[in-house]
Amino acid sequence: MVDPRSDEHRYVDNNGRLSEAVLALNNETVSPEVVIATGDLTNWGQHSEYDQLVHLVGPLEPPLLPLPGNHDDRDELRAAFPETPWVDAAHASWVTTIGDVNLIGLDSTIPGAAGAEFDEDREQWLITALATAETSGASQTLLALHHPPFVTGIDWMDRAGFIGLERLTAVLTESRSSPGSGVDRIICGHLHRPISSVVAGVPAQVGISTVQHVALDLAPDAPITMINDPAGYLLHNFVGQSWVTHTRYVATGEAPYRPDWA
Repeated sequence: MVDPRSDEHRYVDNNGRLSEAVLALNNETVSPEVVIATGDLTNWGQHSEYDQLVHLVGPLEPPLLPLPGNHDDRDELRAAFPETPWVDAAHASWVTTIGDVNLIGLDSTIPGAAGAEFDEDREQWLITALATAETSGASQTLLALHHPPFVTGIDWMDRAGFIGLERLTAVLTESRSSPGSGVDRIICGHLHRPISSVVAGVPAQVGISTVQHVALDLAPDAPITMINDPAGYLLHNFVGQSWVTHTRYVATGEAPYRPDWA
């Protein structure tokens, strides 16, 4: 029985919504080449949670590339997904190439803290990863990380901070100093709601989540508020020389239908 004095009744079945998202991904008419999970894949970073996570994403047909969020444990995440091309470093980052796109996963987390960090170690790693990407033959580079590398305007989330944000912006700017080089797209998570920005000339986007979303309140010093917005994910499609992003809502209760005039 739920204690009426608590807000437990407001929480959704996160595991169930993740399973629905896996099913939706498998049912896409054009199968994604890869699924990137931008962190907060567990709540407490416990071994048992990762066992359950592996079970829940087991039916996923496209390959999965996970990144840690501030709720995750780097070592447990590495152990749960050993096939991921993890970097040999303290941070749990990775880099790979799929099709015509270089994929760089940057671990932005600080163990035990909610905020982000881009330190000298990660700076040197990212510079090397970007230099290697230029020789891969792929025409595009996508950077994924958990924390948005920009101020969102949702004060209580921004308050955790991003140590070394100026350093990251400088790396992104320098990497794009030559035509056709550097990062072309940034994707991230952390706020669980759709947000778009531009960082060092690069379009950046926060994706929606399969769990609760941070409520949109741009008032200064607004209280901590969450909202059960529809679950889903973003579909990023590189077409010709353009990135096109679609939002897929999961379990909306409505199936697609053909109208009478079609």
